[in-house]
Amino acid sequence: MSDDRASIERDWRELFRSIDTGLCIIEVIFDAAGRPVDYVFLDANPAFEAQTGLTNAIGKRVRDLAPTLEQFWFETYGRIARTGQPERFEHRADALGRWYSVYAFPFGPPAQHRLAVLFDDIKPRKLAEAALRESEERQAFLLKLSDAMRPLTHSADVQRAAMKLLAEHLDVMRASYFELDADQDGFTLTARYERDPEPMPDRMRLSDFAPDMADAYRTGRTLVYRDTEKDAALESQRAAYRAIGIRAWTAVPLVKSGQLVAIVGIHSKTPRDWTTAEVRLLEDVAERTWAAVERARAEAALRASEERFREFAKASSAAIWIRDANSLSMEYVSPAIAKIYGAEPNVFLGDIRRWAATIVPEDRDIALDQIARARRGEAVVHEFRIQRPSDQAFRWIRSTDFPLFDEQGRVQRIGGIAEDVTEAKLATEHQGVLLAELQHRVRNIMAIIRSITARTGERAGSVKEYADLIGGRLLALARVQALLTRAANANVSIWTVVHDELSVQANHESQYVLEGPEIELSAKTAEVLTLAVHELVTNALKYGALSVPNGKVNVSWASVDERGVPWLNFSWSERGGPPSGPASQSSRRRGFGTELIERRIPYELGGHGHLSIDTDGARCHLRFPLDDRGSILETGAPQRATVFGGALDMSDEPALHGYRVLVVEDEYYLATDIARALQGAGAEIAALCPTEEAALIELTDHCPDAVILDINLGSGPSFKLAGMLQDRGIPFVFVTGYEQEAIPPAFQAIERLQKPVQFRQIVAAVAKLPIHR
Repeated sequence: MSDDRASIERDWRELFRSIDTGLCIIEVIFDAAGRPVDYVFLDANPAFEAQTGLTNAIGKRVRDLAPTLEQFWFETYGRIARTGQPERFEHRADALGRWYSVYAFPFGPPAQHRLAVLFDDIKPRKLAEAALRESEERQAFLLKLSDAMRPLTHSADVQRAAMKLLAEHLDVMRASYFELDADQDGFTLTARYERDPEPMPDRMRLSDFAPDMADAYRTGRTLVYRDTEKDAALESQRAAYRAIGIRAWTAVPLVKSGQLVAIVGIHSKTPRDWTTAEVRLLEDVAERTWAAVERARAEAALRASEERFREFAKASSAAIWIRDANSLSMEYVSPAIAKIYGAEPNVFLGDIRRWAATIVPEDRDIALDQIARARRGEAVVHEFRIQRPSDQAFRWIRSTDFPLFDEQGRVQRIGGIAEDVTEAKLATEHQGVLLAELQHRVRNIMAIIRSITARTGERAGSVKEYADLIGGRLLALARVQALLTRAANANVSIWTVVHDELSVQANHESQYVLEGPEIELSAKTAEVLTLAVHELVTNALKYGALSVPNGKVNVSWASVDERGVPWLNFSWSERGGPPSGPASQSSRRRGFGTELIERRIPYELGGHGHLSIDTDGARCHLRFPLDDRGSILETGAPQRATVFGGALDMSDEPALHGYRVLVVEDEYYLATDIARALQGAGAEIAALCPTEEAALIELTDHCPDAVILDINLGSGPSFKLAGMLQDRGIPFVFVTGYEQEAIPPAFQAIERLQKPVQFRQIVAAVAKLPIHR
């Protein structure tokens, strides 16, 4: 038995020596009052010295080895010795520079107050945990700081919020933010948070500081002072710090692009051993605050710039737009777009096709090509026609497109300015027409004068007679012009209008016959008819019956009643014109006279006019109501032209007013162009459907009068929808790229319009459908 015991003790000693965990046997010493006051080391393993740094400890008291050891250790070991209950704990031992994880338990009879203590120095782990905890706290604070500054829009608010959080987190009396003046010497307080207010100047100068301190500020070196009463570097400033209650301070200068821009400082009323972590946090806060301040100022400048842009765009009569260069999606459109394009700005946001769909088909590709040029970095100016959704009017648009580059010089966006130049283009065009007509009028007047002169010379028997004749005829010509002005708002006799013109220009009175009752013409009617007769007489004098001695002109008129309104029937006919007349006249330009007779009279007088040329000369028939219309002293100038919309202009096509048409077509531009052509003819568009499914849903809820149907909606020809339409008796027209052979026999009677289709064909085809009302 004794051998076994000896063997166990040997094993125990071997284990005691071999483990790297510190192990010692101690005896706790109590004073007379039963308080634990010391303990003595009875035994220890080799790891003890490594774990404690104590040598030759066996038989010695711990107070002799570590006099400053914390009271915690005596109280804890005394409690275990008295209670007999083991304990596991972790605690610092600053006297040994260690942090221990300990397991202590009674060892031997209770009266001996002996304990076995197993322990490990965990200081590296504790330092790592402290560092991690400090890092987490630091990150949590920085996140809180960022969250506090992010929503703030004013730089002063950002500075104040940052200084408040900084002062509270570091538990300092004051945190301040200074900004450098333009002279790079003075710096002014822009934000401060004080937990214990003391007098502090709001403005200082670097030149007032010691040279080394000023140099540190200018070069961006952080300044750290732990006690203003003891730091030798502050000897000359000690009284000043004492006056404002500062015993410790730290300041972080912010240098950007070689220039000092700001200083962030914190102050303490008591001496303070600023830790490295605190200084680094202050530096981080200073940088983040400066960045947030710059961000707030940049955003404020951007807001101000955007506001100026919005005000400019709002006041501009031209439409301003911006689109993304990659997707070409519209990002911004100014309010003026509504007046120019006839649609609200939001209609054009997003997909470029929304804008392009308003352009007439003939101009669309050119307009899109100009966008592509701007996308490549060119600035372009181009013109195109649109059809406004609001009133279906065609308008000319001049667009200036230009690239907007990013910091790398890449085209990031495309900007544009759009103007409605319709009136300018029509005015320019009309000016050209007026100039041509003026030249035509001058030539006519000169021809009449030459004719009067020649014919007067042939018949005059003497110089006096010649002077009398030519003078009278020139006066008659002048009266024609005077009639247009003096009779602007007075009634004029039709006989006077016709007779005065013919009597001046004919060779003799037998060359014309006037038949008709006395009719008073309103000022407007007299104005227009005078010009018409003038053109007829001029034509006859130059080319027709009045150009030869034996030619004759018959003019007749009568008043007839049509639905209770008096109308004038006016006829002009020539006979005996020159034999070569028709040949020469066939090449004659149909100019102002034709337009006046066949267009202006119907337009301005609400009647009809027709002019023709045969072998004897001109024949003209006019019919218009004899109502009272005010004159604006027109001088016969042609009416201004209008804008025509090319393939979309349905002004001469059948009227589809009251027709409700469904368009089933998967190609976006074709669908919208078909819809606009139908609308131009007066139809209402029920819907635009890109798929059979969408059309079936539409037909479930509504029944259109007619359908335009593409049989290939992306997956090959399908006649499911056509069959449904046929069963329900809804008339429709095929618009397809397939030949007639692809149409099943059941639909052979349905009209098929071959792509590319003319929109006039579609309007005409719908007009022929058997619409059921």
